[in-house]
Amino acid sequence: MQKYASEDLIKYIKRFNEKKIMVLGDVIADRFVIADPDRLSREAPVLILRHKKEKVLAGGGANAAANIASLGAEVDLLGIRGDDASGRALIKELQGKNIITEGIFVDGSRPTAEKTRILAGGEQIVRQQVVRVDKLESSAISSKLQSYLLKYFKENIKRADAVLFSDYGNGIFSKKTCSRFIDEAAANEKITAVDSRYQLDAFKGAVIATPNLEEASQVYGKEIKTQAEVEEAGVEMRKRLNLKYLLITQGGAGMTLFAPDSKIEHIPAANFSEVFDVTGAGDTVVGTLILALAAKAPVEIAIRLANYAAGIVVRKSGVAVVSEEELIKEVIKNGS
Repeated sequence: MQKYASEDLIKYIKRFNEKKIMVLGDVIADRFVIADPDRLSREAPVLILRHKKEKVLAGGGANAAANIASLGAEVDLLGIRGDDASGRALIKELQGKNIITEGIFVDGSRPTAEKTRILAGGEQIVRQQVVRVDKLESSAISSKLQSYLLKYFKENIKRADAVLFSDYGNGIFSKKTCSRFIDEAAANEKITAVDSRYQLDAFKGAVIATPNLEEASQVYGKEIKTQAEVEEAGVEMRKRLNLKYLLITQGGAGMTLFAPDSKIEHIPAANFSEVFDVTGAGDTVVGTLILALAAKAPVEIAIRLANYAAGIVVRKSGVAVVSEEELIKEVIKNGS
């Protein structure tokens, strides 16, 4: 693995605040309910928790957007929310991070996608996640809302430096709309990154995609286990999906980049021994990656920055973001 001086990476981080990234994706309200253990219930063999507080944070594609904004860039977020309290709380959270939300349209026929996590523990210990309850709608959005998104996308893409597609399977993307968005971005010569949970093959022609092992296995057609299998699958998938680059993320095993001319590079995970919570780490990776590429960083440097950003966020509780200052400190600490 090639080594880079810290200065080689930091100069691109310093360009982040000059960039504007468009994020189109499934926005999710990540609700965290904080509670203290109280007593065992007489009704059932369960613990009763005493509610302390709760908060709504940006999840899904909105979390990727929040990470990009935290690193200093301007973000234009497109998506769909419900006409409900969770949707309004999510918009307030996003606007508090200076994220443009005019491209988030209201669908009164479905609730805002929401993931509720119950965190329990005393004041003197780290609170742990007890249970998660998801309220998600996976049916396709209406053709009317699809046309709203495409119209906004076409009217505003020229002002963006790059585009991130964040697909959590909540109905925004279909094979037809994916190709339209990819083609429109290509026509405007924009860098495109894709993070798709269930239909990566619908985003053929993007600049880079970032599947994890499970998602890559789904596209490849069989389970990928060993590094040799990762490399065999990655070379084939990059060509099949007509991608310039493919980055397969492998959790504690790091990530592997596939580039033109069958070039392969493996990057070990940053700070794997200090992992606390992996929630949203994939959003951090792809958000940092697209921003670094927009800042004209070579892909080999962009993936290192994404790796360092992931190493920071997994040391935090819940969905979290990384700041420019934190990323620079991490680069300096690791030397390259």
